[in-house]
Formats: sequence, structure tokens, C-alpha cells
Amino acid sequence: MEVELRHLRALIALADCGTHTAAAAELRVSQPTLTRSVHQLEERCGRRLIESRTADLTEDGLVVLGRARRIVGELDALIADLDAHPVVRLGFAWLLPDKWFAATRASLARRHGVNVDVRRVDDPLAALDAGEVDVALYRNRPHQLSVGMVTRRVGVERRVLAASRSNPALGNATEVRWGSLPAGPLVVNTLSGSTAADSIPATENTEARAVITCRNFEEWLEIVAAGGGIGIVPELAARRISHPGVRFLPIPDAPPTQVRLAWRDRPVPARAVQWFLDVAFTDRPEA
Repeated sequence: MEVELRHLRALIALADCGTHTAAAAELRVSQPTLTRSVHQLEERCGRRLIESRTADLTEDGLVVLGRARRIVGELDALIADLDAHPVVRLGFAWLLPDKWFAATRASLARRHGVNVDVRRVDDPLAALDAGEVDVALYRNRPHQLSVGMVTRRVGVERRVLAASRSNPALGNATEVRWGSLPAGPLVVNTLSGSTAADSIPATENTEARAVITCRNFEEWLEIVAAGGGIGIVPELAARRISHPGVRFLPIPDAPPTQVRLAWRDRPVPARAVQWFLDVAFTDRPEA
């Protein structure tokens, strides 16, 4: 039996939806059809991919899932490339740089007739690696990239301090200095944050600073608002976020945050992705 796309899509849907019923509904097929597709894939692979009692993926299933996402993602990108109305899937975790994105999107549509499908994900680089997006926008995460993935800076952003309005250490301050940040825990978004614990200067206030971790921007914002700790974010947040429990203060001497794009250059990106990158890096204002 040859492995077909329906087998791969069935496994992906089951992993994403968690149950055979929900996965079948997602693919608009009957549950027996979905179950049969998964069983056929298991027979072809010669191993169990799904735990029969829980519908959880086995270790082998997770390996196949990762490759299946890339294969299906490449096919979807190819179809989009050949479509009369091509689309670039841009993954981001929080707050796209507004001026840059507006200019890039408008120029791409005007020059090439390409649309941008904006997708909010907790981890843009993981989504890119899985083939769920074509381009990932991220900030200050110079982690080792997967094979075939490249990155380039698209702009920089100034940093600001985020703190609870009830924080007594700030008083009537209108700004803070990078070398003398307020004491207290640092709240760090480990998946898509722009400032890690080891990137802030070590001073008397920060040598024993505790770190509170979270996994997305919404969690980060609510922890800061509740007084759980301070946070460091691009000034874009001060312009775009209105939260009654959070105040933002400039940090004039802080090193800027890098805004970067990542994409896969192997296999060769679709034409629409190449056009997007050309516009993003040459025909736009700074992020």
C-alpha cells in the first residue's frame, strides 16, 4: 500500500484535535474512515502510531507526525504558489510591528497580487519547523535553527519596562535606567519573549533576582499586572496595549530588541514567499 496524503492528514488531525470524533469532523469524513486511514498508515509503517485507548501519539507517532506536517505544509505551499491568488502564511506570537507590516502587506498585494495570512501562534519558529507557516516573525531568540532554516533581522525596537501599577518602587518615575531596574522577580515568556533572564544587566538589585516563566504574551501580561514581577518588552507594547493593571516606562539606555524573520530555504521557497521576503527587506519602513 502506498502512503497517501489522506493518511498523513488523518494523523495530523488526530494529533491536533485529540479525539477521533473531532478529527473526523475537522476533515469532514466519517469516524470509521478516519480510523481506517490511521490504521492503514500504521500497517504501512509496521508500528503503532496511536495509543488505542487514549488516542495519544506514541513515540513513533510523534516522529511520523513531524515529518507529515512538513510534507503536507510543503504541498499546501506548492498549491498556494500555483494558485491564481497566492497566500503567504506569516506566523507571529504577539504584536506585529504595525508600520512595517502595513507597508509590506500593501506593497506585496500591489506588486504581486499576494495576500498575507496572519497566524497567531505561541512559538513561531516551531510552527515554521512544522510547516504550519511559511515565514516566522520573532524577537531576540538566536537559538540554533533547524536544518534548512535561515533568519535575518528586519528591524529593531526600543525597550520599555512593564510593571504593576501597584508597584511601590516606581513611585512617580517617568523612566528607568537599564543598569538599575527595579528589584523583584523578572517575568519571562520562554517561547516568544524578547528578553531572557540572562540578557538584563547584573546589579545589586538583580544578582539574586527570581525568574517567573510563562509560555505566551497573554500569560506574561497578566502576571505582570497582578504584581508577580516586572517585564521588559518592546515599546510597541506601550503603544498598543491598554491594561488597567500595567504601566510602561521607557528605558532610554537599554539595548534595542531585534525583530527577525525566519524561513526555510530548502527546498527552495515558493515564489510568493520569495516575493514577500524581497518586499519585507527592501520596500518597507523599519520595524
